[in-house]
Parts: sequence; structure tokens; C-alpha cells
Amino acid sequence: MSGPSSEADEPQQAVHRSDTVQLHEHSNANLLKMDTHDKYSTVRAIKKLIVKALPLEQRDPPPQPLLKGLIRINKNPKNAFLFMAFDTPEDRAAASTFLQTLSHRGRAWEEATASTRDLELTHKGQTKRKREGDGADGPAASRNKLTQYEHLAMEEQLDRKKRHCLDVMRVLLPSRVYGHDTAYDRFVGIFACPVTEGYRNHVNLSFGFSADGTPALGFQEGSLVDGTAAIMPATLPDKNISTMNAAAKVVAVALMDVYSEFKDPAKGALEVFDKVNARGFWRKLQVRHNVKGEVMVDVEMDAAAATPEIYSQVRHRLVEILTSETVHAKLMSTTGLATAAVVSVQCHSHTGISSLPFDAPRDVLYGALTLTETLAGLQYELSPTAFFQVNTPGMEVMLQKVTEVAELNAGTTLLDLCSGTGTIGLTLAKYVKKVIGIELVEAAVENAKRNAERNGVANAQFRCGRVEHLLPSVIDALSAEDRKDIVAILDPPRAGVNGTVLKWIRGTETIRRVVYISCEQKALERDCPGLTKPSTKAYRGTPFDVTAGFAVDLFPHTHHVEMVAVLNRRAEAEEEREATPAAATSASLAQ
Repeated sequence: MSGPSSEADEPQQAVHRSDTVQLHEHSNANLLKMDTHDKYSTVRAIKKLIVKALPLEQRDPPPQPLLKGLIRINKNPKNAFLFMAFDTPEDRAAASTFLQTLSHRGRAWEEATASTRDLELTHKGQTKRKREGDGADGPAASRNKLTQYEHLAMEEQLDRKKRHCLDVMRVLLPSRVYGHDTAYDRFVGIFACPVTEGYRNHVNLSFGFSADGTPALGFQEGSLVDGTAAIMPATLPDKNISTMNAAAKVVAVALMDVYSEFKDPAKGALEVFDKVNARGFWRKLQVRHNVKGEVMVDVEMDAAAATPEIYSQVRHRLVEILTSETVHAKLMSTTGLATAAVVSVQCHSHTGISSLPFDAPRDVLYGALTLTETLAGLQYELSPTAFFQVNTPGMEVMLQKVTEVAELNAGTTLLDLCSGTGTIGLTLAKYVKKVIGIELVEAAVENAKRNAERNGVANAQFRCGRVEHLLPSVIDALSAEDRKDIVAILDPPRAGVNGTVLKWIRGTETIRRVVYISCEQKALERDCPGLTKPSTKAYRGTPFDVTAGFAVDLFPHTHHVEMVAVLNRRAEAEEEREATPAAATSASLAQ
């Protein structure tokens, strides 16, 4: 936090304010508002859709922004309107013409009139709130999208994340309503992760070209919409990415060895993927490993870019290299685990720049179709694309703390909303009467069902669909006995929760407690008021009160943090505070 301004600072601040005003006027003078008829897609999904629709000639090198003159793009995932700001009226008009060729479920996108209110809502310029450390406050080498906090000592990282979470608590518990100290008193603190280096158990790497044009395998540094497609190599011997596990680097280096073999014209001259021109054989690599050091590898290639004979040779060579004694020895050496080895080699083919379907089939070249991971004493089967927290030791801390704050008992019905592969619901199942999980992704629901069977959890069921669509029927189907005591766990994606879900939770009076797990705190700030504000026609039922908050550092060396807000029905919240002072709650969680 900056201190008081000195007189010497005033001229510089005045210039800064002037620049900000100019940027605002420049950004909103050519604002384009499009009705996409799609309330759920995020900016990231919209960008991918735009990329797919553009012709190849617009991606010829040198790379240029795909929508010329684009300054800013914004879309609330709960609203169908997309906003874009452009440099010139001509750029805006060209973009409007192109975007109207896109459609959502048969309905073409339409240009809409931007109101004065729209201009105010998108009038961001340089006033956007940033987390500490997002700016240029560290060595240039450390300021990247992967490890923004790598240059900071762990104590400083945790302190910054704690301050960020306190800012969030002040939004959830505004001082004008709750008093100045309430947000501080109810925030328990941030819990450190047991492992801070190489903790990621799932790494996605891309083939492409580094900034100097060298073929590389690593992390993408930009996007085509922004006009960049460079790869930050993850295989250089003198560069280690602190979040990336050593096992993933061993596999990535081995893959580059296979690439080098087949770069020879006699072996097909197979090149890495050129995203600008949408061509190339080698495309992506996924590496998952479990606590035993067992590794699953999934390679994406373009079979159409090679002859069937060469493609067959590549697949055979992948198995030979990855299961070789050399790679096995390197895995054991780097991980320090005698059980470290590649236990599954899979591949799939993909062409073009469109996104691969989530459930696209894989060819198992070696080993098993799934990888078995152990978390909190339970075992989970993971396919290459299954969602699972990237930090297993940190997730065990999270589950322990969530178990404590949920205050479950043998008569509780636990609603696991946005349940994924069932990790939270299955872990907590032994403390409750029954678990009902709801998840949108069908493959994840199937994984959750198999995981329940594998671990002998008989009191958990999982249903596939949108939470806002299924929750009413799930609640209606509960018996009178099962409705008496309900606790809801909300672990939504970064976009947060649909407002209908919040209304149903508010209106179901026997839901006595909500535990909201947030990986993106902007969504938490937006969703909580629906549960805590006074009753309205839309939000009926007794309001909730945020009685506690804490965080777990699941993502060391980055600015991301997993934050948990605990909400009780207001009458129960008041009784609990009288019976259990905040200090006692803090002491319980800290143990």
C-alpha cells in the first residue's frame, strides 16, 4: 500500500489522471454492443468462437490482432451482451459486420444500441482494481501469467493474499451495515500449502514457436485475439517453472526428443503446430501424475498432417521413449519416488484451431485408460481431461477445513453443487445421512459415480445437468425427514453461480448453512448479496449472514487463492455468534 503523497508526486499524479480520462474517452467513443443470445459463455469462450470463424488469410504472419483495433472485450457470463471497444469507427463497423455472421443456436448475433449506462459500466480504463503484485513490482523474469509472485518470499505471498481476502470480506460485510471491524473479526486467516514447489499434478503444454521463432513445447504466452501466439518453453535445462512438477518436465523433454527424430525429412518432416496458419503435426501435451509419481501422458497430434505409416511409427516411438529405462530413471531421480513411472500413454488426433470436444475418444497406446489418485484416504480414477484440483496436498487441507466449518451430523442432507468428480461430496459422505451432487459435465458425473462405487460410498448420488435446472426437483424429491437439515456446498467455476440457484437456496428455509468455495473472488462478491440481502420478491426467505471466511493457498507463486465463505441463516447466525465467539472459531480452524 502506498503512503501519503508528497508535493513532488503531484505533477506526476496529475498527468496520470489526465491520461486516464483520455483513455476512457478513447475506449468508449467506438463501443460496440452485440447481442449474442448466449447468457452463459464467458469472454474466453467467445474469443475461441471468434477465432474459429475467421478465415485463414486473416492469420497470415506476422501475427495481427484478429479484430483490428480491438482495445477491450468484456462480457458478463450471466448476460447475453458482448461489449468491444475499438480504435476507430471503421474498425468498429468492420467488426460489427463480421460478428453478425456468427450465431448461437441458430440465432444470428445482432448489434444493439449502447446506452449511457452501458458506457458507464464499461468505462474502466486504468481504474480496474488490481491485486498487489499484478503490476511491475518484481523482476521482469518473474512477471508472467504463470508465476506472478515467484519473486516474493512465501511470507510476503501469503500476506498479499490475506490482504486481498480481507478486501473481499469488506465487500461481503460492508462497514456501513456491519461496522468497521466485523470483516476483520470474521476472517480466520489464510492456511499455507504443505507443498509450494512443483505442486501441479496436471500440466497442459502446447507445441509451437517461442518468441525467437524456435520450435518449442511449453506454455502459451498470448492469444490470437491479442495478436500473439508465442510459446514459453518448459524444456530448457536452465529454466524451471516453480509450479510445474519435475515429472512433467521429464516427459516434455522426452517428447521434444521424439519431435527431433521425426523432424528429419526422411521421417515425415513433422513440424510443431503453427497456430497463426493452423497447420502442423505436433499440437498439445497433457501430463498428469499422482502422489506415487505414476504418470499419465496424453499427446495431441494431427494425423492428417502425416502419412498413415509415419503416424504409426510416431505412436510406436512415443511408447518406446516414454516407457524406456532412461525416462524411468529420470522420473525416479527427479521425484525421489521409487514408484515413479509412466503408466499410461494415450493420444488423439485433432485438426484445425477449433476446440477439441471434452469427451473426444483417446487411443490408449500403453497402460490403463485412467490414473488413480489418492485424496483424503479415498481413491479417484482420473481420465486425461477430468477436473481434479491441481494441488493434492493443498486440497487435503481445504477438505479438512471445509469439514470443520460445515458442521455436519448424521441427519444432514448435503447438497454438493457443481460437484465435479465428487471429491468434496465423497469426502464428507461419512459425516452425513446422504449426499446429492449436481454437475453439468456428463463425463465428470460418470467419474463421480465410479468413484463412489470404488470407495464403497453408498449414501451419495450424482446427477447431470445445470444446477439451476435440477435443484428445484432435487429439493422437491427429498422426504420430510431429509429436508429437516440441509447444508449446501457451492464450488462453482470461475464465472460463479446462476442467480436462480441463489434464489432457490434462499427460498429453502431448511438449508441452514452454505459453504461457498471460491477460486475467483469477483464471483463471490457478486453472488453473496443474493444470499445476504433483505428479502425481496425475487429473493424470498430468511437471509443468510457471512459468519466466517478463510483461505487456503492452493496456488503458491501465483496471485490466485482459494477462499471460503461460510453463511448461516440469520437467526442461526446470531445464536451461533452468541454461543461461539469469533476467537473460538479461529482457534478451531487453526488447529
